[in-house]
Amino acid sequence: MTKHLLAAALLAAGTQTASAQCTPDPLYADSVYGVWPDTITDFAPGVLNVFYSDTLNLLVPSDAGLINPGFAGFTIDSVQFTGVTNLPPGLSVVCNSQTSASCTYLTSNVGCGLIEGTPTTAGTYDMTLNVLAYVSLLGQPVPVPQSFDGYTIIIAPSVGVDELEAGLGQVQNVPNPFSQRTSIEFTLQYGVNTEVEVYNLLGERVWRAAVDGRPGLNRVGFEASDMPDGIYLYKVHAGREGFTGRMVLRR
Repeated sequence: MTKHLLAAALLAAGTQTASAQCTPDPLYADSVYGVWPDTITDFAPGVLNVFYSDTLNLLVPSDAGLINPGFAGFTIDSVQFTGVTNLPPGLSVVCNSQTSASCTYLTSNVGCGLIEGTPTTAGTYDMTLNVLAYVSLLGQPVPVPQSFDGYTIIIAPSVGVDELEAGLGQVQNVPNPFSQRTSIEFTLQYGVNTEVEVYNLLGERVWRAAVDGRPGLNRVGFEASDMPDGIYLYKVHAGREGFTGRMVLRR
């Protein structure tokens, strides 16, 4: 978990600091510390010349000993990203800095960032992640450089749209049941145009949205407006793959 946490600070940060369009996932707010995805889940693969986007969430602990036992008893002030080695060409890392300093994350606050861009070279990219962990020593923050590996992004050669397996998974709507608004969520391995539809039990389509599906987690909001209470079916179509789920509207 040590390398996972500091790797998070790196990849949630980046050489850009302006307006990364991500929202920290509240699911991790009750954790002690961590980074999601970890090196086991890893980042989503990409496709050559197809737009890529993946989100990372992180939570930095205040106890430096949780990251490095050699610093047990010391307090972490913040963690700052300093560079990525071997990021796939065409991709860049954008950080949502939590301070006025560049690409900096505070303790006990869930943060997030994006890896985005259009990859220009296919291949397997084993990345080294470099950060500065600021540890309080005698009341002063002292930078401690750290480098970690274990993360990989695979960029596959270009394929035709009809050949593309989008890797659709983890489809659900949250909350369910819902009273007015719910979010239809799904993950994709590759970016592909995606269609989301809602049907009543008579088979009538009552809502449709076409979205630019991106690698990683996608969320599509659905408003029930004046629809009557009851059971509805939602369908997600991504490339050649599809999923049908059931949701309950209950006011």
